[in-house]
This record gives sequence, C-alpha cells and structure tokens, in this order.
Amino acid sequence: MIERLAGTDTAVFEFVNLHLTHPLLDSVMRGLTTQENWYPVLLGLWVALLIWGGRRGRMAAGMLVIAVALSDQISCSLLKPLVARLRPCNALLPDQVRLLVGSSKAFSFPSAHAANSFAMATVVAWRFPVLGALVYAIAAAVAYSRVYVGVHYPLDVIGGAALGLLIGRFSVWVVASLGRWRSRPVALQES
Repeated sequence: MIERLAGTDTAVFEFVNLHLTHPLLDSVMRGLTTQENWYPVLLGLWVALLIWGGRRGRMAAGMLVIAVALSDQISCSLLKPLVARLRPCNALLPDQVRLLVGSSKAFSFPSAHAANSFAMATVVAWRFPVLGALVYAIAAAVAYSRVYVGVHYPLDVIGGAALGLLIGRFSVWVVASLGRWRSRPVALQES
C-alpha cells in the first residue's frame, strides 16, 4: 500500500515537474518559491496589521508570528527528521527531475513552505475574510511551486498544507478562547 502510494506520488511529481512546464512558468514558479521574494510582502502585511488592523489586527500580527514559528519548527525540527523522506531531487535519477532552484539535503516531508504559507493564510483569512480566497490561492501556488521546481513531492506539499491549516486554526482558536476568557464578567465573592 505504501509502495503504491509512493509510486503514485512519484508519477504525479514527474508529470508536474517534467511535463506541465513552460519557460514563462519556470520564471514565475522560481519567483513564487523563493522565500526572500516574500519578505517585503510579509513585512508590509505584518506592519499593516499592527498599524491599521485595530485590536484584531494586532492579535493577527502576533498570531502570524506564533503560527509560522510553530509550523516551521514542527515541520522542520520534528516531522522531517521523523519521516526522513528524501527530496525528489536527491532521490530520483537526474533525468527524472528538472531542478530549477538550489536544494538542500534536508528531508522532504512535510514541506515547510506549504506549512508556513497555509498557516499564514489561515490567520489572515480569519482577520480579513474577504481576502480568504486570495491568500489561500497564494498559499496553494507557493505549495505547487515546490513540486514544479523539483524540491518536493505532491504529498509533501499536501502534508505541509494540512499541517499549516491545523496550526493556523489552532492559533485562531487559542486567541479566540483567550478573548472569551478575558471578556467574561468576574463574579464578586461574598465575604
């Protein structure tokens, strides 16, 4: 069963990475997958939440930091060493992979890019529901780019997306629970 799943995962990887390609798309995917390209956007979003987001915006800014830190550490420090799955660019033959970006020897499952993107999208969608479709589409594009450029299998990004969604929802739940707890009227004790 696991071998069949791994075979299907590899076949889908090869289809996306080797056949669903175009030179223009190569440039777009390299841009989407490169973390440094997102830093100004993320910093701008974070500052905007702090300055113009009101109380909920400041809570969302704090949750973004917590959600991304959790998703990154759980994916990189806990799950990747536990699963120990090689990246396709490190496991497959050179003619089975179009590697469009540099790659590390770090393990593959789950994709931290997908986990972090979906954790952020979940928090932003909670604060600004009107942006929900847009931020999830961006997160999905970043996740897809990881397969396209040759550094992750499809199940890596699906697992990362699921992890990011769970951590994002958990962050929202914690903050909402704390808000309800803080707004509860305090009963006066009789002496």
